Amino acid sequence: MTSIINSSNANSALINTINASESKHNPNIYSTKKIYPAAATTYVTTSKSSGSVGANQTMVFDLMKYGIAQQLLLVYSKSKTGNADATISPYDFVDVIDRVELLSSSKVIDTLTRFDLLAQFSDLDESQFNIVNTSAVAARTNAASTHKFVIPLVFGFFKDINTNLNLQFNEPMSVRVRWGANLKQASQAVDIAETSVYLKLRYKAYNESDFSEILTENYNEPELNQMSTGFYDENASIGTITAPANSAGITFGYDITKPGVKVELKNTDCVNNFYVIVRRNESYGGENIPNHQPKKILRIRFTASGQEIYDLSGEELFYSKLCANGFSILTSGGSNIDNICKIQTGLWEYSGGGTQSNTLSLRELNNPIIEVWFEDSTFQANQQADQVRTYDVVVVEEAVKIYSTTSATGRVQTSLSN
Repeated sequence: MTSIINSSNANSALINTINASESKHNPNIYSTKKIYPAAATTYVTTSKSSGSVGANQTMVFDLMKYGIAQQLLLVYSKSKTGNADATISPYDFVDVIDRVELLSSSKVIDTLTRFDLLAQFSDLDESQFNIVNTSAVAARTNAASTHKFVIPLVFGFFKDINTNLNLQFNEPMSVRVRWGANLKQASQAVDIAETSVYLKLRYKAYNESDFSEILTENYNEPELNQMSTGFYDENASIGTITAPANSAGITFGYDITKPGVKVELKNTDCVNNFYVIVRRNESYGGENIPNHQPKKILRIRFTASGQEIYDLSGEELFYSKLCANGFSILTSGGSNIDNICKIQTGLWEYSGGGTQSNTLSLRELNNPIIEVWFEDSTFQANQQADQVRTYDVVVVEEAVKIYSTTSATGRVQTSLSN
């Protein structure tokens, strides 16, 4: 029955060429797939070692010298006081958290700012973002007396199984949380209970023989060098939109045929991805705190050394996250996370890990600038005067770095960033 198909294939020049290729692989030639050694996996709650909750205050968590860290979650709760409204608007965590730092022997080796977290969330596929949206991003209603927030802290080390932190070997490591200036909106009747703040860590611990193999293979040289990524935030530029009185429900923005808001790139690292975020930076009318969703971006233009590198507008921006199969992805899981735009130098990869597909060294580029056009459709009526709103236009860069771990001491530090 199948002989006619095989006979037909045998006379195909294309199929004969494919069959003669070194890339040919027969899946029915049995072979053993990679098998990871069995390990003990556990979640451990880590309470603060110092600091407190408060505007612009810091809190430090010492990480246990136990196994290999696979996942790091920051957990806190906002509790309702009295019978007042306890509604929490989307992106509340952006005002609660200013930055989270990873330290080795009290020295910062990696940082996630509030904008870095936004950039990470915008780069997830929809199934991954749904979890983050439910636990960290989406609005909370007045019905609950306590609102629990869980923020995934995915430092570059956690993006690849080969770079997970070996806390059992490394020098003492810790996480430092710097709280934002606005822990709650003036209209909120919710406070962060200090006792509700903790880290939840997932550890993987091998048996003695497997861990000895890790030490022998990884630390047989003076240093272990690992490639990972880290974020850098450019200084925000300010964009201004002025709307006339009685402008409720009307959309205003920058005309894409005229100059946009320019962000000068001062970083000199090798950048894999650029993320562009536009958010309100001031209060207006009934809105008390700049806790607003990312605004819609109309156009992005990237120039350097007198050359145009990137210019996409409108629906073209939907295709900026190019995948290896020639198509693109767009997260649309709610909360307007898709308003954050991305400029890739390589390809988007599922889960963000895997191959280092490309990077761009900014060091030798002359006057690199990203120009941004955006709009706002949330103006309110105002009988008194024209409405003037200002916005932060932020460019977040995800750069590739080389980290070294000293075999003699377990000290982790950045050894090369360009």
